[in-house]
Amino acid sequence: MWANAAKKVHTYKSASDAFHDASDEAVASANKPGKKLDLASSSDAARAARAMQEAISGEPLTDGSSVVSHEEEVFARVRLHFGRSKDQYRYSLSEGTFRFLGEEEAAGKSSAFFVFTEDGRYCVKSVDPSEAQMLARVIVDYEQYVLKHKDTLLPKFYGLYEVRLSHRRKPLWMMVQGNVLGGRTGVIQRFDLKGSTHGRKASAKEWAKGRSSVLKDLDFVLSSCALLGATPAAKQQWEQWVQRMGTDSAWLASQGLIDYSLLLGFSSCKPELLKKPLSHVNRLEVQSASLGDLSSSIPAEEALVVYVGIIDCLMPYNWFKRCENVVCGAFFSADISCQPPVAYATRFINFVRKLVSPPGELQEFTTKRQMSSQRLLGYIVGEFGRKDAQHVVKYLTLLVITGGLGRLAVFLSSQRKLK
Repeated sequence: MWANAAKKVHTYKSASDAFHDASDEAVASANKPGKKLDLASSSDAARAARAMQEAISGEPLTDGSSVVSHEEEVFARVRLHFGRSKDQYRYSLSEGTFRFLGEEEAAGKSSAFFVFTEDGRYCVKSVDPSEAQMLARVIVDYEQYVLKHKDTLLPKFYGLYEVRLSHRRKPLWMMVQGNVLGGRTGVIQRFDLKGSTHGRKASAKEWAKGRSSVLKDLDFVLSSCALLGATPAAKQQWEQWVQRMGTDSAWLASQGLIDYSLLLGFSSCKPELLKKPLSHVNRLEVQSASLGDLSSSIPAEEALVVYVGIIDCLMPYNWFKRCENVVCGAFFSADISCQPPVAYATRFINFVRKLVSPPGELQEFTTKRQMSSQRLLGYIVGEFGRKDAQHVVKYLTLLVITGGLGRLAVFLSSQRKLK
């Protein structure tokens, strides 16, 4: 296992810890992502969900599976802090059905899949070992941070599980977190915003998904969306959230984390549905005109609601990311997504603050800044310092050579086939 992380684990072995909570007032979500997951199927997602369901409910595990809960005591305290008791958590994750969202529907670059609980409160996401290790490393600091900042917009991390399936050599790592869009109404449009411009535009394939598509920064800017039409109360709420996100992004920078996004989910509903608050999501009511080109999809008698939350915040600014920042920044644009933690946080919060500006100002703010490739060496020195610059150049040269050798191998292989 890891040297300094995830030392405290809880392994589920029997049904002695079964429970029932009839008093849990689960909120049924209208945001039904993906499709209903058939727990009887043989897919990895179904087997992992079934194993977690059995383990959390205290039932004997089937199919030779095993589930290990990492840092269970810390996550239990975090769940209580966010108002989720042990029984409530178990009830949501062990009762009813799940909905499945595969990598094709998720619009992300990773091969992660998502499983949502029927009540819409929780998202169970598959993560790679490096993300699991990072969560285990920061969870204690995260607990202290959220205890001090109760109204944080950071993801609500509820659990980390190592699921071993009998037919797989390597385990599946599953992370349970709050569902940012787990409200009572369906989402009309959603945006994944990083504050960057380079490559931050959804593909035609993504747009073709309709309401399930996840759009990006340039899509937001070009569609003339803005939160300018927010009610005075909503504007005040947004300013408070900007302050929170400033504190949140500063904490992420202190942990050396980058690549996180602000998820905005636009929804419409009858005004009476907004009277009862939801403690597990962040939302505000704005005017329909705020959607710009998308406002035609909102009935005049309905209120527009925006769900807000920070997501995907477990990427460290490691050696690989530093090289990505240098190469991509030099050859493509200085406004690429990958930036050092402090610079990433600064750009992120500046962009978030501009979301209440008129669309014209937002477009001007997000104008691309190009960088000449002739400045590559100077950029390397500026990023790594003169002492490490020569090592970076050697590493980048090795990447070029390796890529060239790879292409040569493919060419030689094709020549053999021709013979």
